[in-house]
Amino acid sequence: MARGSGAGTGVIVALVVSVVCNVGLLTITFMMYSGKTEALEAEAQLKAEMSAFVAPGEDDDAFDRIMDSAKESRQSLYSLLEERRGDVASFITGNASAGVAEMRTSLGMADDEIVKEAIADMRRDLTASRNKISSLSNQLDSLQDRNDQLQAQVAQTEEMADQKVAQVEQEFDGYRTAAVRYEQEVNDAINAIEASRAKLTRDHENRVSELQSQLDRMSQDNSIFRSQIEDLRKKTENYRIKPQSPAELVDGRVINVPGSGGQIFLNLGRKDRVVPGMTFEVYEDAAAIRPDPRTNEYVRGKASIEVIRVGADTSTARIVREIPGRPVVKDDVVANAVFNPEYRFKFLVHGKFDVDNDGTPSEAEADYVRRRIVEWGGELVEGDELTGDLDFLVLGATPPEPLNLTPNSSDVELRAFLQLRESRDQYDRLFDQANKAQIPVLNWNRFELLTGMNDR
Repeated sequence: MARGSGAGTGVIVALVVSVVCNVGLLTITFMMYSGKTEALEAEAQLKAEMSAFVAPGEDDDAFDRIMDSAKESRQSLYSLLEERRGDVASFITGNASAGVAEMRTSLGMADDEIVKEAIADMRRDLTASRNKISSLSNQLDSLQDRNDQLQAQVAQTEEMADQKVAQVEQEFDGYRTAAVRYEQEVNDAINAIEASRAKLTRDHENRVSELQSQLDRMSQDNSIFRSQIEDLRKKTENYRIKPQSPAELVDGRVINVPGSGGQIFLNLGRKDRVVPGMTFEVYEDAAAIRPDPRTNEYVRGKASIEVIRVGADTSTARIVREIPGRPVVKDDVVANAVFNPEYRFKFLVHGKFDVDNDGTPSEAEADYVRRRIVEWGGELVEGDELTGDLDFLVLGATPPEPLNLTPNSSDVELRAFLQLRESRDQYDRLFDQANKAQIPVLNWNRFELLTGMNDR
């Protein structure tokens, strides 16, 4: 029994020791595992902090060299890098604290440029400038040589000029002597001319006085003759028969008005030289064909007619215009200033006409007026001069007054001015001559009115 009890105790002790050892081993193992975890976490934290300064893959030989340089100079990595940055800033701008933007501004670089490219551009510009300086230097040398040549030529020219001046002065002495002689001769000639002029002046004054006396006598005689002529004119005025204007003559009469269709019959036919298309103005009687004494313009007739059929002794006409309340009736008279059944009136047509009333007179429209006159039995007078047997002067639109010329006017403007001036003077001259000769003057409005062409 005692032997068995001792054996059990040993087993228990062994188990206790085993348990204690296992617990201790477990404790040690746990403690070591905890330390490893903390070490790994510390290592990871250090690597994270280190990556803010050196990214993974950048800790190469260059990084090691920088670190070694910092250790050798007993500086921190930041201190070493800051020192090198300051050296670069001082090298570029002269200011160790300058930033990159200030460095770019100092070098005149854009944001996307790099120093290497800027320096390459500057070197190319420097090379180009040196080449240009070399070329300008060569040109300067050439100009200097040319200047030396010109100075030599100037010196030679001045020497020749001095010689020429001396020669001219010698010749001038001879001219001076001749000039003195010529001056004396000129003075003598002037004295002779003055004497002759004085004689001519006296002769002229005597002749003018003589002619003035003759003019006074002639003026006195002319006054006497004018007085006698005026007395004779007054004596014969009462016996003088004033001619009637051809424009106021009656050409025919209305012999029948059927009352329908707007047609009438005239006592004019083929024997009277009436042709289809001829127009007439209709009046109540011959006394109505007169100008208005207030305006001196002819009054329109009561109607305008156009011949549509022509017989031997009569014609049929249609009414193209009629004043309301004043119908055409039998025994009304008709008149056309161009037409006369017994006589061919003579017309002088001058100027440009505005037949279509478009504001632009033309020579073509003047030809239209001439054709109408010939078609209606009138006779045209050629040229631009009034004749003694002229019956009518037909004037176109009044030519405008030419604008005043300026000192800078061209030849074209001068010719245009003279042409307008001549046209206006000729127009006024014909008008004045016709009035003095008591020849009726018709413009386009009067021509239309007195031939029945108006309002067609």
